[in-house]
Amino acid sequence: MRQITFAPTFEGWQKAARQALASNLRPEDVTWEELGSNQPTLALFEEPDAPSATNRSRVPKEFIDLARRVSCHRSDRRWPLLYRLLWRLTHGEPKLLEIVVDPDVHEAAQMDKAVRHDVHKMRAFVRFREVAHQGNTWYVAWFEPEHHIVERNAPFFVDRFTNMHWSILTPDRCAHWDTQQLSITAGMPRSEAPSEDAMEDLWRTYYGCIFNPARVKTKMMQSEMPKRYWKNLPETAIIPALLQEAPARD
Repeated sequence: MRQITFAPTFEGWQKAARQALASNLRPEDVTWEELGSNQPTLALFEEPDAPSATNRSRVPKEFIDLARRVSCHRSDRRWPLLYRLLWRLTHGEPKLLEIVVDPDVHEAAQMDKAVRHDVHKMRAFVRFREVAHQGNTWYVAWFEPEHHIVERNAPFFVDRFTNMHWSILTPDRCAHWDTQQLSITAGMPRSEAPSEDAMEDLWRTYYGCIFNPARVKTKMMQSEMPKRYWKNLPETAIIPALLQEAPARD
């Protein structure tokens, strides 16, 4: 059994997987070990003298796109799963991803769906709070993603809030934008994020105004706005009262 130690990113896995293919290592003969922040960088393999047949193999762009998203999933199963798919695609099953009932394809699709869902929820439920920082107005948000999506999602916030100084803090990674450059740093505890600002009342007033008692469907609302996000959203503080008042407002 060969242990492969690699940086736990798509790029880190991709490099290691290419070298594993070049060394003709079958999926069942490989274990994947994420490189921790305190571990030295390791030379995984000796570079082959000449490209092998597997080294020259091409995989569909669909797989690369899928692998980028699945690499954000929190499960440790993602790395061996992706290598099994890669091996099969380059060893006689070029149409593998079209077989949706295949167990490996199905599992990857479920991971992909979970990551996409988490990306959507982050975009919907990030709430910035205004703070003073180094003489500038800075907007800071706290979010707790289910998966490793901060780097993947950061460009969306750069495009949407280009002219703002902002930071999105999470337990895993943090994204910062100074209107010129995006930077990613280590995760932080919830205590480092601001708890409230002057905009809170505006959020609550806005949400109270758009709340429609005629369309209250509690289960559907919680499916779109799961309770795990409520503690970080200013508008959710008034939801219980709005629900209680709904019959009278209808």
